[in-house]
Amino acid sequence: MKQIKKILSCLLFFCVSLFYAQNKGYSINIDRLYLADESKSNNSDDSKIKIKFSSLDNGNYFVFNRLLYGNKTGKVLAYFKAFNTVVIRSQHKLSYLTFKEAFPKGGFYKTTTSKSLFGQQATLYAFDNDVLDIKLWVAPGARTGTGFEGYLNAMGLLQNLPKGNTIIAVSILGIELDMSNFKEDTYSNVKSNLSDVLVGFKEPKDSLLSCVDEKKQREKPFVANGEKIDLLFNYKISSKISLKDSKGKMVFETNTLVYSNKDNSVSLQIFDEPNSEGISFIYSNKNLGQIIEGTHNNDKLFMENGKLIDFQDCYILKEKINAKKSNITQLIAGDEYEFKLHLIEKNDVDFPDFTNQIISNGFVSKRITLTKDLEMQEYTSEIELGTYKFKLEK
Repeated sequence: MKQIKKILSCLLFFCVSLFYAQNKGYSINIDRLYLADESKSNNSDDSKIKIKFSSLDNGNYFVFNRLLYGNKTGKVLAYFKAFNTVVIRSQHKLSYLTFKEAFPKGGFYKTTTSKSLFGQQATLYAFDNDVLDIKLWVAPGARTGTGFEGYLNAMGLLQNLPKGNTIIAVSILGIELDMSNFKEDTYSNVKSNLSDVLVGFKEPKDSLLSCVDEKKQREKPFVANGEKIDLLFNYKISSKISLKDSKGKMVFETNTLVYSNKDNSVSLQIFDEPNSEGISFIYSNKNLGQIIEGTHNNDKLFMENGKLIDFQDCYILKEKINAKKSNITQLIAGDEYEFKLHLIEKNDVDFPDFTNQIISNGFVSKRITLTKDLEMQEYTSEIELGTYKFKLEK
């Protein structure tokens, strides 16, 4: 029993926090342990896994399991409820999945195994994700909606449990625990509780930076010859961009105005006020590989400097469809070189040829990005069809 107590103290703890929000977790009272498989008690450096279950920021984030440095097989799973996205991290990889991809059978699903527990006939429910060996013993009874059962339910993993049934025991790594073993605790610091997911990886990041640097070195200035060019745009795009820190405090908020042609290969961004370098417009022409910056006076654009660049992107996001309604497709995507989660809404029905940077075609009406610092970036935009004329003087 001493060895089992030691193993459980290393293996099983539930940690959550109070960081400007409610964060709940559970510790285990090992004195109430009633059954354990001694063969599961090996806790060598190669097999060591430190388990963690937590509900953070009023149930916006969930953590399931935890990696420990040096562990070659352990994984960590985090569910970002507002994004309906599950992020699974192995030692050197982040995978971004829709909830349905991560849990194709809905979380815990019924098996044909049953046995008598506490005088009741209980059925075993297995977990349809290999991040952790965890199973539930389910029997007739009233659900409390609290404790560890409430945690799993809030995460959406108990949809297969029939009404009038409740969890009476949990099996983790072959060690079975009475539900009364779990004691609720509160903790602080959301970010540290997500630290195993909010990570970056050196090799893919170095590769990306190398590509960007190579592109930069290929840039060439071009000399203006005084010619005047008539520009005609089909769309006017009004956007709002905001950034909130991890506490939800607004860091900045700004509006942008962009004109584009039908496939967005040629665009013109107009600033309300000149930037620190006195620039008040940026003209981009992907067909010619040109970027021109300068000042403007109403519909007249005056070039200050220009360069020839390679518009080919170093990195393309791998999108996954999260939901679809009418002409709006909602997608999730994540950066591979470090944690950065994107929720994108775009219209690819009315704007099938509208090109974007690093994502597929369609007009992006909304994009929310969660960074590894738990900052929330939000972009919303509206598009108007019209005829918009400008004269560019090079």
